[in-house]
Formats: sequence, C-alpha cells, structure tokens
Amino acid sequence: MPGLFDPLTVRGVELRNRIVFAPVVTNFGLRNKQTTNYYAQRARGGAGLIIVHGTPVDLFLRLSWVQNLTPLIQTVHGEGSRIAIQLWHGNELGGEAVAPSVQGPCRAISREEIRTVVEKFAAAALHCRDVGFDGAEIHGAHGYFINQFFSPLTNQRHDDYGGSLEKRMRLALDLVGAMRRAAGEEFLLLYRHSAVDGEPRGATVEESIQLGKALESQGLDILDVSAGRGQKDTLSIPERSAPEGTHAELAGRIKAGMSIPIIAVGRIQRREVADRILGEGKADLIALGRQLLADPFWPQKVRTGKEDEVVSCTYCDTCSQEMRSGRPISCPQNPDLGKEGEA
Repeated sequence: MPGLFDPLTVRGVELRNRIVFAPVVTNFGLRNKQTTNYYAQRARGGAGLIIVHGTPVDLFLRLSWVQNLTPLIQTVHGEGSRIAIQLWHGNELGGEAVAPSVQGPCRAISREEIRTVVEKFAAAALHCRDVGFDGAEIHGAHGYFINQFFSPLTNQRHDDYGGSLEKRMRLALDLVGAMRRAAGEEFLLLYRHSAVDGEPRGATVEESIQLGKALESQGLDILDVSAGRGQKDTLSIPERSAPEGTHAELAGRIKAGMSIPIIAVGRIQRREVADRILGEGKADLIALGRQLLADPFWPQKVRTGKEDEVVSCTYCDTCSQEMRSGRPISCPQNPDLGKEGEA
C-alpha cells in the first residue's frame, strides 16, 4: 500500500506526495497577491496538490480573465506542487436563480439551459488547461446545483435528467464527458461528490458507487469523496466531536469498485490516521483543509519527523463561520492566515 509521501502519477501528472490541500473558501478574492501568497504558503509547506477554492464557472468563459491567474499557477508550481481549481455552478452571475426542480425562489432549469451549463464547464476546462492549471475539479457536492441533480431530495424532474438513478447521474456524466473532450487527454479532471445526503430518502453510498463507476467511464481521473448537503451540515464540515477520518469509510466503499484514485477528507490531522486510511486501501490521496489553515507546514513537519511542532486545528469552526458570513477567514491557531508574504 502507498505511503503518505510516495509520489502518484495520474494521467502523466506527477504529484510529489499523497497530500491534497482541500478547496477551502477564503473570501480573499482570487486574482490578487494575497491569494497567491496564501496558496504559495500551502505549496511551500509541502502539499502535493493544491485545489483552489470553488469559483463560479461563468468567470472562466473569458480567456483574458483566466490568464490573470498565471502568477498564482506559476508560483505554486515553483514551490513544487501541482494545482487544480474547483469550478462551481452558482447560477449565471447576476441572473435568475434556477435549480433541477422548483424550490423556494428557484425555477426549474430548462433542458436548453442545462446544455448551456455543460458548454460553460467545457469552455472553462479548456481555458484552465491553456493557462497552465494541471486540472479542474467539478463541485458536485454539499447541496449545490450539480449535487441537487444527483439527490432525490431536490431532483423531482420527469425528463432525461430526473427520476431514475441513471437520469439523476446524467448531468454529472455530461459535464465530465464534455470537459474531457474540450481539454484533451493531458489535463486532470476531478469531481467532488457527496457520497450520502445523510437524510431519509436521500442519496445513498450504493448510488454513489454507481456514479463513481460511470464517471470513470467518461474520463474522470480522481474522485474526491465528501458527504452532506450544505455548509451548515456537520457531515459537510465535521465538528470536533466527529471521528477522525470522518468520510474514509465512505471513500473506501466507493474505491472498492473503481480503479481511479480516490481522495478521502474529513477531520484528518494526524499522520497515523492518514497512514491508516492509505494502508487499509480506503483512499489514494488524503485531503486536509482546516488543518492546513492552522499549519500550512504540516506536510513538511510530518515528513521530517517534527510532528511535535505541528500547530493543530482545534475545530473551533471560526474559519467556517466567517466563510458562511462572507468575511475573510481567519484562524485563532494561525494569526498569519491571509497575511502570508507580508513583511
């Protein structure tokens, strides 16, 4: 079984180790020095793959806009990490709110509009590839638009995109297929997925196993396994009372039926937990989010036997609360968060 610091090559892209910095929303913005320095610090600390926080796909339709991310990409590469960006569908910027089915203020999206969404993700993947990103991750988790199609709790459609499991999977499959065709064979495609809704009559891990297999057949490279339906859901953002490696069992069940790499996430902050998940074959990659906010040098310290110097996340939820409120995140354990690179 692989070790935490063994390299992994996926579609010709070599990751120096199995550590992923999860896509944590910062509210710092994106195309600025603050964000570049923030991600550079996590790369400098030793993460093998950096996944930039979820960003609306509409922003990536203009190549000129995406080209302004070149300093971020080059800086992270210069520190030895690979970099992908998470693409998120949050409805057309400034437009009307839509969903798979009528819910609250949202109207049901039309089939023609669904095709437009697929085209947007394909164009975004191409532009991300062209400016130097190693990959892109579709945000298909946590109750957002794409996840709403998969969940029977929010998908009440009666056409080719709703009803049976196969139809509820269709949007995800269309997205991956279109992005693969647009970006070609030398670009990583990742998909973040909520393995279970965690609610009665919601999506199940058995359904997620079927989705994983289908996504792999469409050209997916890495499945990023989370859970839950929203930012206030303790499945999506596990509390300190949750077991370490919260979603590892779900990741392992899905991995058993697949051949592509799987990412495990959820309250992982000790090497022994990460090693156990890898050693038991439950995942191929380990994602840390809040722990790398508290101490971006966790990978380096763990690799060099200095675990006693690690600044541990206390899971106080300060960063999550600020993220939900729209304020720039901070961390009581790391007063330099968001101030990386300042004199």
